[in-house]
Amino acid sequence: MDMQPATEGVKDDPKQPQRVTLKCQVCGGFLDDEDLFCANCGRSVPESDRARESPLTSEFPAHYFSCDGCGASMSYDATAGALRCPFCGSQKLHAQDPAKTLRADWVVPFAVEMEQARNLLRSWLGTGFWRPTRVVMDAVVTKMAPVYAPYWSFSARTYTYWAADVVNDHGGRRGDWRPVTGSHRGEYQGILVGASGVLTQQETVDICPFDMTDAVPIDRADLEHMTVEQFSVARKYARPVARNGIEEQERTACAGAYLRTRFRNLRVNIRMADLTSCPVLLPIWVIAYRYHGRQYRSLINGQTGHIVGEAPFSTVKLVCLVLLVGLVLLMALVMQVR
Repeated sequence: MDMQPATEGVKDDPKQPQRVTLKCQVCGGFLDDEDLFCANCGRSVPESDRARESPLTSEFPAHYFSCDGCGASMSYDATAGALRCPFCGSQKLHAQDPAKTLRADWVVPFAVEMEQARNLLRSWLGTGFWRPTRVVMDAVVTKMAPVYAPYWSFSARTYTYWAADVVNDHGGRRGDWRPVTGSHRGEYQGILVGASGVLTQQETVDICPFDMTDAVPIDRADLEHMTVEQFSVARKYARPVARNGIEEQERTACAGAYLRTRFRNLRVNIRMADLTSCPVLLPIWVIAYRYHGRQYRSLINGQTGHIVGEAPFSTVKLVCLVLLVGLVLLMALVMQVR
């Protein structure tokens, strides 16, 4: 199989160095240096090509720490007084010797300031019937830190042949089904897969979306005095997640574009081309707060202000609701007896 060098990235920028990697000439898929087979077409990769230098850029962070509490690996300003892990609040941080780490290509800057993040948290805590009545007044923020979380951003083009059964609307009997087929081409950009070793996969999904058009090259980003979590998920592990996400979006696109009536048994045959990836850093506020002796953690999208996370639950309201329902049922039973 023929392999050829190619560049990989999410934008064309003359000031941003292009990354050289290997591209399968059969299907156009990009390859990691450790790949034995092409992820798109399954053809084997020659040993001579796999022996080349890794296509991922590395760097030596100035201050590199690991947390004993949650295992987070991060780099940030070591001149701060007492360092505290932004994810779990632990002060058991150990400086590590300089080591090669993956260097992101793009950074989405913070658009949400600290006071704005505090107000968003208060508003979120006060929303919802099941929140305790005094949660906004009694909750105490114990840690609030802006963190650049690592993600992989994937892009791809798709060529799809689909088939399905639709309700017969051409004079047939009601309830009859007839087969339909078609093709669809799609283009997907900015499919994000979390590469954090601390945030859960669900958290990295729920905190999205991010607008990647606001991203700037890392050389232009101001990362001084900022916490930057290191990449903990290799591209080869993020790639299947991205493929599944793209395939699901393509299935939805086919249904929405061509199947305007009731349908069943939708089958899609998707061929993916030019699957590219790029390491990026995305802004997230990590907030720890305490309410009635229990610690909670919430995340705020540092670009949009979208918030997710844990929130206190009012057991008092639940008990009152159960008693009220029980009282209504008892009254109904008494009325029936009379």
